[in-house]
Amino acid sequence: MKKIIAVFLIVIFLVSLYDKALSNEKMPSLNVPNTYFESALYNLGRIYGIKKNTETLNEYSSLFSSKDTFVLVLMYHNIYTDKKINSYDVSLDDFKKHIEILKRFGFESITLEDLYEFLMFNKRIPKRSVIFTFDDGFKSVVLASMVLKENGFKGATSLITGYIGSTWEVSDQEIQTLLNNGFEISLHSHKLHNIYTKLLKERKYKEIECDIKQSKEYAKNTLHISPIAFTYPQGAYDKSIEEILKKNGFKIGFGLYGKLINRYGDNPLYISRVEISERLNTSNSVKFQKLIEKLIK
Repeated sequence: MKKIIAVFLIVIFLVSLYDKALSNEKMPSLNVPNTYFESALYNLGRIYGIKKNTETLNEYSSLFSSKDTFVLVLMYHNIYTDKKINSYDVSLDDFKKHIEILKRFGFESITLEDLYEFLMFNKRIPKRSVIFTFDDGFKSVVLASMVLKENGFKGATSLITGYIGSTWEVSDQEIQTLLNNGFEISLHSHKLHNIYTKLLKERKYKEIECDIKQSKEYAKNTLHISPIAFTYPQGAYDKSIEEILKKNGFKIGFGLYGKLINRYGDNPLYISRVEISERLNTSNSVKFQKLIEKLIK
């Protein structure tokens, strides 16, 4: 009986939305709804309930991405100018070449919120979208943010909040510089970064959740931001950790590997990324270009 009542209420709700669309033919579609999803639903009612002309169909289509739209998420660590820290690093010269290659092939930056709405609702974004991510919050990300800004790109850095201000990691002040340069913040643990894989194997989810909450509290109380993304430390991921992220208000989870690109319908709590590093030789500009050419064929 409860199921029947629930279905009945849903039907009433949908009919009310449909009637609203019919009674507001002259209302400007993109200015009335409050959210992207409401815009899509509102226009859907207008198309099928009012008129089926080219103008309205084009208006509706403009809300959504075409089938060949994708998001490439690149994973960097440290960008060095002189001495590198480890084999995950990429030289500044190579990094600049990557940017030029992406510009040449028509890639454009999008925000993390854009990424989420594209994966969930097929929000219209550039056909060739790219997100630069930088794990661990190395100080060099400040330089990287400036180079990206000069070239019309943005990015996101994944912070280990318990290490902020240490020898290699950015300080609170440098984080503000990143934000001013159009960068976004993804959380990457508080102090347990190096043992997430171990904790996952031992199924110590309470310790993992406690660490995630501590990183979020630091972001809120010290940095005065509320990141919507979390980057899985060491790629440690399973459905239980995904549920922890949902419970704590995260919309996006960055993984280590998976597919080369992300498309509409993919899970926003496991975003596939491509590692760019010297250890994989993906930082080499020739190989980087071949990778990009492979994606757009």
